[in-house]
Amino acid sequence: MLLTLTACAGSDGTLTTATGSSGEPVNPNQVLPQVITELTALHRSGQTFLVWPESGGASYHVYRHSAPITEANLSNAQRLTGRWGALDSNTSRNTYRSSQEPANFVVEDLGSPLADNTGLFVHTIQAGQQGSAYYGITTVTGNDTETLIARNTLDTPVTESVATPRPVLVASQNSGKGRLYTHYMDYQNWNPTLNGYAFSYTVALPANYNASQSYPLQLNLHAFGEGLTYLPQTEFEDWEIIQLFAHDPGEQQGTVHTWWFGHAADHNYQTQGQVPASGTVANYTERRLMAAVGEVIRDSAFNVNADLIHVIGNSMGASGALSLGLHYPNIVSGIYASQPMTNYPASPTFQSNFIQLWGQQPSALQVVNSGPNSETIQRYGAGGNVPTTAWNWMNHLDQMRRRTADDFAFLAIDHGKADTTIDWQTQGAPLVQALTDANAGFTANALEGVGHGWQAFAAVVKPVFGLGFGDEAPWRYPQSLSYPSITNASGSGAINPTVTGNDGYNLNIEWSTPQNSFADGIVDTNNRYEISLRSTGGAQSANITPRRTTAFRPASGTQCQWSAVSISNGQTLQSGTSTVNASGAVTATGVPINVSQGTRLGINC
Repeated sequence: MLLTLTACAGSDGTLTTATGSSGEPVNPNQVLPQVITELTALHRSGQTFLVWPESGGASYHVYRHSAPITEANLSNAQRLTGRWGALDSNTSRNTYRSSQEPANFVVEDLGSPLADNTGLFVHTIQAGQQGSAYYGITTVTGNDTETLIARNTLDTPVTESVATPRPVLVASQNSGKGRLYTHYMDYQNWNPTLNGYAFSYTVALPANYNASQSYPLQLNLHAFGEGLTYLPQTEFEDWEIIQLFAHDPGEQQGTVHTWWFGHAADHNYQTQGQVPASGTVANYTERRLMAAVGEVIRDSAFNVNADLIHVIGNSMGASGALSLGLHYPNIVSGIYASQPMTNYPASPTFQSNFIQLWGQQPSALQVVNSGPNSETIQRYGAGGNVPTTAWNWMNHLDQMRRRTADDFAFLAIDHGKADTTIDWQTQGAPLVQALTDANAGFTANALEGVGHGWQAFAAVVKPVFGLGFGDEAPWRYPQSLSYPSITNASGSGAINPTVTGNDGYNLNIEWSTPQNSFADGIVDTNNRYEISLRSTGGAQSANITPRRTTAFRPASGTQCQWSAVSISNGQTLQSGTSTVNASGAVTATGVPINVSQGTRLGINC
């Protein structure tokens, strides 16, 4: 509902003419301030967009009340801008925009950008606030004196409801195959003083998009120094996927990247300096990324297969992909990370950037994890039963070992041994040991002489996962299907690689899936797990641990029997007994993995 609300004051301050959107007159005896200007209110999907004319360099507060706002009752109204201070002028300017976005915000789908010298504030309706509301805007002078300058007319409240917000469609190209959106975060539960609370993303559809067919969703995270990508269709003509490109503002926008995670929740970056020293750190960027994923899934313009959501990135983008893979396995099936940060506290580079986000390491600010799909990680935040400092939370090597009872997405990771940007010695070299200790599902490369750059999915076993070019399938591993953790494989590199030689991990082992069916598929029941594996690099052996199972979750301490059978002749190759560990994992050790038709592993608990 769009309301244009106008009131004009005479020279004595009394209302002389005023009408609501219906044209009906309002109370002619109501005394108003000297200047009352037009206020536009648009309520849509749980958010109210307020727009008003700004007046030369003023700053503004926004108020909400259950009754028409006047100077007399202003102190009883809720000040929505109280926590972070008055709004600056030109709030309609998209300060942190990418080069492909309009300079000013758009508040209606495919509408015109707001004009300069226009005020904009977006209020997300909180639980219990549904119903009718009135709004008012005040200017603030140097001595903190406030003057009411804009408000609803007295007979025209805004009717509001609590709902999941939806983004604003800012632009569209190529018959809708390329789209640009802006979504507005909940100002009341956000820290907008670093990068604001409005963020953009784009969606690209395949060239031959068919609305009756569902597609994998690929979330693309850009590298340090890069920005938003806005394409007319998917990046490669033969990719049968929907791509979601996000934006993490940085130096090009006069700010700092959040490394796709978040920043201080209680620190005012505009008034208290650039380094927080107290309070908590919130996963703001992850919240909005998960919100964007949900918005694309819910949008009727797109047919997304929600079982095939995956994340890719290079450098800082790879670092974000790894974080999302560790934090949101209930949504993300798998990730590809080309040279990611794995241990932020140990990195010799970018420390000044990290300090601005999370404070000095000795400050030990605790993390707060919340937002869509964060249920499984909330306990690691402040107020949870295992609170964690932000710096430790961003030490993924440590967290993987700590969180062995948790599920992760499948991780495909490349590192170059000559990389000094995402430093090999601190970030790449210790990775395989940590993945092994955590019994994580992974494939990886450690490449001799390779510096910092895009490694083009080298660590992805494409017959199992896709992500190929040409006639190779896009991502095809569903989130609902379990996978094996393969560790200590005899056909893989050293668990602690040296700087010389190329080391690959689990790249020559496949398992049978619906899309890579060479034998019977995975059996995942309460007391039995079965999987068919084969080697593409000569017969080898490995330790196998079922992960992200749906039904097979035996209790800690349970004794389990396992056997490995040759698929070609039915002969038992190896068998043994394993005990379910304290994390709920059961591992079959030294499983022979044959070539060609492969090996069938069965675990019975």
